[in-house]
Amino acid sequence: MKAGTSRFPTSLLRILALTASLAIAVLALTFGPAGANAFAATQDLTQCNGLLGGGGKELDCNVDIVNNLNLRTGEETSTVTTKVCQGSPAAAICGKQVALNYALLTKSVNQCNGSVNGGGSILTCRVTVVNNITGAPANSGTTGATVNQCDYAGTGGGTAPTINCDPFPASVSGATITQCNYSVNGGGAPDRVNCTVLPSTASALLPVSINQCNDSANGGGSVVTCSASLTNNITTASAGTTPTPVATTPVKNVLHDSKTDGFGLVAGQDAGNLGGTAFLGAGVLILLAAGLLAAAVATRKADARR
Repeated sequence: MKAGTSRFPTSLLRILALTASLAIAVLALTFGPAGANAFAATQDLTQCNGLLGGGGKELDCNVDIVNNLNLRTGEETSTVTTKVCQGSPAAAICGKQVALNYALLTKSVNQCNGSVNGGGSILTCRVTVVNNITGAPANSGTTGATVNQCDYAGTGGGTAPTINCDPFPASVSGATITQCNYSVNGGGAPDRVNCTVLPSTASALLPVSINQCNDSANGGGSVVTCSASLTNNITTASAGTTPTPVATTPVKNVLHDSKTDGFGLVAGQDAGNLGGTAFLGAGVLILLAAGLLAAAVATRKADARR
């Protein structure tokens, strides 16, 4: 070996550096926190928008949503149930009720907007959202959901009162629930604008917006009946307590096949996550062993050349 030459060959140093880099990367993926985007994925639900123009139609749409969010574990799911009936007045044809499970939260609902314009139509739409939030901070609470509804609605003639809305007036800008604005104009029967927000709450932990029945049923002689409800059930985290696992039936997730089961696991880790962590951990050990073996072989070759 020449004077001044490094004791370790360049190829050996490269192997060791590459092995260390890969090991660190795998360890970060395996055991690193998922909090950066744990609650980033959400979805918007749209239904019955821009339908049945021309007058003389009936549209009946229903949405029920249950969101489940565990702030301690990061687990989030939602179940969305929908049903739509449409056709001629008193002869609307109903589709099947559809219930879908998702591995993300449903935080925005837009339905029955810009629909059945043209006069002589019937529009009936309902939205119900229930948020179940667990692992919340001790000081968590709810506020009353803000409402903006029935503004610039029921105009153009007809026997007063044309508006039957609760609450009314309700004109909060950027409200949690916005419905029945700029709708049912052009004249018609009394009480042709029937829109209700049932007692509802809002939570900064899981903000949800409802936007329905706006710019709809205009043209005269139409009737609108729309209702919305938003409920937040919050359970705070108990310091120093460990949840007891409860056996449940896994729920099929039709949106992401990579996590099809395991929604019922209370411990906060689904079956896919547990298996993936174990697999990556084993990969780290195999990678380190391979790196050490390669280093040993390279060292022996270097010694043989000397």
